Amino acid sequence: MDTILYATDCTKNSISTLNYALNLSETVKAKLVVLHIYDIPPVRTSNIRSPEQLEKLAMNEHKELLEDYCRKNLNQNLSKNQLICEVAENTSISKGIIDRISKANIDLLIIGMKDEHSSRGFFSGNIANKLIDKNLCPILIIPPHHNYKKVKKIAYASDFESSDIIAIEKLAVIAERYNAEIEVVHIPTMDEYAAMQQMEWFKELLKVQVAYKNISFHMVLANSIEQGLRIHISDTNADILSMLERENKSLFASIFNKDIIKKMETLVTIPILCYNS
Repeated sequence: MDTILYATDCTKNSISTLNYALNLSETVKAKLVVLHIYDIPPVRTSNIRSPEQLEKLAMNEHKELLEDYCRKNLNQNLSKNQLICEVAENTSISKGIIDRISKANIDLLIIGMKDEHSSRGFFSGNIANKLIDKNLCPILIIPPHHNYKKVKKIAYASDFESSDIIAIEKLAVIAERYNAEIEVVHIPTMDEYAAMQQMEWFKELLKVQVAYKNISFHMVLANSIEQGLRIHISDTNADILSMLERENKSLFASIFNKDIIKKMETLVTIPILCYNS
């Protein structure tokens, strides 16, 4: 992992997410780019400055505000290479983020969950859904006021499919830096009789294709996928919930669709790491 992008609205309620992004980037030894998307308000035509001058002035002002925000809340010397501050003008937060990711390879995008203090719908599930649909990079969604701590357990919601192997392989890059346990969690349906056989097949396939060995497997009986994940997270004190956004019509696809991110935000209080199949 080389580069992590964190998109922020520079509010007081985003400070914990900013610190999480920095600590994670330092642990996985990745460059951190802190991005702020702003919108230039309409100006009167009588303004003596040209549109180009106004754009440049706005960019410089927002860049200075972002650097002050990071310097104040991270106690970082921005002249070093720990993080890079960037700003971009766009009327759409998601479009601004997509444009930035398209310019250069980003290995992980970090955004915050919506709370009552967020502006322009920035921390909404809808933003995450739009970004996941573009299949640009994995997305880590941080709950409001969630403080960073060393990651010990990562719960991965699995349907025992080949696409899960690829996601777990990527997830292992983060887990290895923490020596964290990856908990592969499956919540079988009432008519899923072959779940145990599927899990054994998946275990063997995973051993062949994924070098990381600190992986455990869990079967949780529950009335719904969401309830099963909540039970597992509560029982094991998982630090991150990871899931795969699926395109096909498999078991999890019926639930892990565009609405699951927004739905899970109300169910869990730990970061959610999303991959796109």
